[in-house]
Amino acid sequence: MACLLFCIGLAAPSFTAPTLNGQRIDLQPYWVAVEDPTGILSPSDWYNHSGIFVPLDSMKQGSPTSYYWLRATIHVANGIANADQVLSFHHLTYVDAYLFQDSLQILHKQAGQFRENSAITEGDGRLYTILPMKAGGTYTLLLRVHHTKHFKPNFDFVLESRRSFFRQMHTRIAVDSALQGGAAFFLIYTLLSWIVSGYKPYRGLAIFIAGIGLYVCSMGGYLLEWFFSENPATGWLLNMHFLNLGLFGLYLLVLDFWQLKTKHPQVYHYGRWIPAFLAASSVSAFLIDFTTGNYKLASQLTLWEHPIMQFFILFTLIKCWPRLSHAQRYLAYGIMLLGAMGLTITISTTFLHERVLPTIVLLSDAIIMVIFLLFSTGIKEEMRRNEAEKQIALRELNSLQQHQNTLLEQKVRERTEELSIANRRLQKQKHILTERHAKIETLMGELNHRVKNNLQLLYGLLSLQLPIVKDGVSRDILKGNIGKIRAMMLVNQKLLHFEQGTGVCLGDFVSELAAHLQKIYDTREKTRILQDIPSGIELSNKHTLSFGLILSELLTNTFKHAFHDHPNPCIYVKAIPVNDRTLQFDYTDNGVGISGEESGEKFTMGIPLVKDLTRQMNGRMTIAKENGLSYSFTIPV
Repeated sequence: MACLLFCIGLAAPSFTAPTLNGQRIDLQPYWVAVEDPTGILSPSDWYNHSGIFVPLDSMKQGSPTSYYWLRATIHVANGIANADQVLSFHHLTYVDAYLFQDSLQILHKQAGQFRENSAITEGDGRLYTILPMKAGGTYTLLLRVHHTKHFKPNFDFVLESRRSFFRQMHTRIAVDSALQGGAAFFLIYTLLSWIVSGYKPYRGLAIFIAGIGLYVCSMGGYLLEWFFSENPATGWLLNMHFLNLGLFGLYLLVLDFWQLKTKHPQVYHYGRWIPAFLAASSVSAFLIDFTTGNYKLASQLTLWEHPIMQFFILFTLIKCWPRLSHAQRYLAYGIMLLGAMGLTITISTTFLHERVLPTIVLLSDAIIMVIFLLFSTGIKEEMRRNEAEKQIALRELNSLQQHQNTLLEQKVRERTEELSIANRRLQKQKHILTERHAKIETLMGELNHRVKNNLQLLYGLLSLQLPIVKDGVSRDILKGNIGKIRAMMLVNQKLLHFEQGTGVCLGDFVSELAAHLQKIYDTREKTRILQDIPSGIELSNKHTLSFGLILSELLTNTFKHAFHDHPNPCIYVKAIPVNDRTLQFDYTDNGVGISGEESGEKFTMGIPLVKDLTRQMNGRMTIAKENGLSYSFTIPV
């Protein structure tokens, strides 16, 4: 290979050399170039064997990722005060600059978009390097270019004075800072508006501004310098994700602001795949760039995304436009501009590849401003329209409320009159009922008085006849009747108190009735009467008479038949509440009891009467004949 280089170098052609006189010079017409597939030869080898170089426009490029050597001879005019020159370029990933003077290498500098920051000389940048030159000198500039993105390398190198270059660079940075500062301000304003108002379209606008703003910062190289200075190739992988994030934000903005889900369901149905489509595009581009470094392939795949997005934008505008309000159409104008920009970028990228990247950055900044301003205008118009509609609605509501108040007042007057008439009727009915109640009370009092007098009369007559009756059987019957009359008198007295508001207390009732019958049958009071009845148990008015007759019959039978010559006669009465509505009442004596032969004689009238009265009270009765007689009743209270 060295021999071949030597042989060709003997017949090295001469090329036109530019002269630097302070003007900006495009070096592309002056380059001679050669492709180096291996990249193993040193700069001195290529400098000493210039014969293999051919004019750049005559060279047939092979693989875009090969090493390319560019060579140019440069004359510096006399009289230039500051002859230092800045060599600048765009997009190339790795560039090594070698400067020779009088066949000696006097300078080697490294640059490139993917070059680590530690390998770049202080004062230089990724896309430019400073070449120290002196007035009147002749130099040979040898460049080693290795572009790893798989795009065809564009050797757009430019030499210009250091002063002119940095003035332009500062101007560009100032413009970028202003545009990006404006985007940041719009983002903060949008986020605050979303937080304060909760209006959903602000969410989509904030994501759109953030995504496109980060895309612009990444494409401009700022994110690489800030966060990926030692690994810029990794930072470059994020570009497409930022762009798709911005497009996703625009989708959310349209979805919420135009209310696609409710007002345009067909567009919403077809648009649901947009987020998945953007995610798939991002993932595929990342995998291609990360695993192969073939940014050209990833860019070509991404270009297929643009016609689909363009078609969806056109479809959305056609379907939604007739039903969009005046305020919503402002966003439609911005989307039209975005679609036009996307179409322009698609066409330009297809033919110009990376050379359109600076234009994309400027257009992206501009589209952020335009869409934000149009959306803000639409929001203000929407708010103005909503305010006007609200005022109209408030007037209609006030009118309706006044009408409702009038109807309500009329209804109140009518209802008041009806209530007044009804009240007078009620007062009249109350007066009638009061009079009727007074009459009923008078009649009831008279009735109770007559019943009491009649019972008292019967009691008195029977009591007067008792001493003159000599027959034992007749005397016992008379005493039984006197006991029953006394029970009815006691019940009548208790019921009179019950009507006056006092219940018939079971314990007091049993005590009084038992004491009275004991005076009739047990004048010497030999029989002990014991009772275990909790206080507070009361009988209902409809059961008191039946219960009194039952108890009177049981006590009479006991006094008459149970205690003949009994040394210690005793009667035990007990009441147990079963629940809130049922009472168990037990009556027991320790008398002689009753045998089977006597049951027919002694139960001819009394016990059937007790059973019948128990049945009338809806109760149950059981009789036990051990150690005397024991009666157990379950009755309602």
